[in-house]
Amino acid sequence: MTTSQAAVVRLISEIQAETLELDNLRRHGAGAPELEAKERVLERLRWRLAVIARRAAQGDLGGAG
Repeated sequence: MTTSQAAVVRLISEIQAETLELDNLRRHGAGAPELEAKERVLERLRWRLAVIARRAAQGDLGGAG
């Protein structure tokens, strides 16, 4: 597994864990600030995933893109 692939796998795992935590917070009636903070964390992780996936794809295509 390449470094990029490992990073993608790690980020997907983090996103899954954060999503479960967010769902639990919603089910237990967490306050808006706590929910918004968790949503911001998820958004940052998604953006990081997009950047890494794009870089990996460009590398797979020999830098094309």
